[in-house]
Amino acid sequence: MLRFCRCLMALMLALVLTLSVGAAGKTTFSDVPERHWAAQSIGRCAQLGLIQGVGGGKFGLGQTMTRAAYATALCRLMGWELISPEMGSFTDNQNSAKWYYSAIETAYAHGALTGESRQFRPNDAITREEMAKMTVRALGLSVLAGAAAEDCPFADVSVAQGYVALAYRMGLITGVNRYSFDPKAAATREQAAAVLLRAYDRLHGTISVTETADGAAPSGCVTVQSIIGESGSVPVSPRAPMEGVYTAAVKAGGGGSVALRAVPLMQVTRDGKVTDTRELSEGELLELLSEGMRVHRSAQHESSCIYRTEKDGSVTVVWYESEADIAGKVELCRLLGIGTVYVLK
Repeated sequence: MLRFCRCLMALMLALVLTLSVGAAGKTTFSDVPERHWAAQSIGRCAQLGLIQGVGGGKFGLGQTMTRAAYATALCRLMGWELISPEMGSFTDNQNSAKWYYSAIETAYAHGALTGESRQFRPNDAITREEMAKMTVRALGLSVLAGAAAEDCPFADVSVAQGYVALAYRMGLITGVNRYSFDPKAAATREQAAAVLLRAYDRLHGTISVTETADGAAPSGCVTVQSIIGESGSVPVSPRAPMEGVYTAAVKAGGGGSVALRAVPLMQVTRDGKVTDTRELSEGELLELLSEGMRVHRSAQHESSCIYRTEKDGSVTVVWYESEADIAGKVELCRLLGIGTVYVLK
């Protein structure tokens, strides 16, 4: 009897899920026609709890999206726990009773907002440029945005080129035509819903990660180029920075594959010159890590290293990809729509 009840409950749950999936994308807002280009995005956003209506059963189709409302939606998208500090971070966000107070402070704490201006302007309409910037920053890609500035395909973007480039490459937002982005135009609520849903789908997209023991990249995939050489008196990391991962992923295209070299590499330097270089096995790396060598993560090259000064004055540096390094680079590939990442070891 107990087994029968469990089976019945499982069947009922499956039926509920089937009905829910069947209704996915359906909008219940009276002002959103079923055939509107954003109807499915609006419906799914509402079902996911990313964006709400304006009241009275209406979505607010055609109305502009405020900066406060978009900051709130980003908090929901990223699943951030809301915070309420005693004092706001902006001169116009000091009233903790306001519906947007905690969302703005939370978005600021997570780096989605910057302190470039003392004012946040919560009730102003968010521009297309601001929407791209806030979304990319929420995804944790603000550092990469600086390197992606030259990749911006739109001639009318002059301020946040890297952010727009990343948003465009991730498929979050398109231009108004092939050459123009119209960065200062106010974004509508339906446009915001479309961007939020695309970001959600990227964050939850599937990606395959395969380790190869022979260190060889499969045919047809794009190998991320490592940085090799010297810069001043400091050896440059022979590992691939996020910029290299971005370049490879863009070249591979949506659904493509990228190969990331993760073979540990030892450099011996003396007087600022590399005197010896050789690859290490995973076992050799683990042995060195257990010896208590100083561990460092290069923020510039986004890879990890361990190092020690030898008795003869030379310095031994071992560059490697930690699990966290690889995870961050795989996540970037996911956001860019890559299907498979090969980790070459």
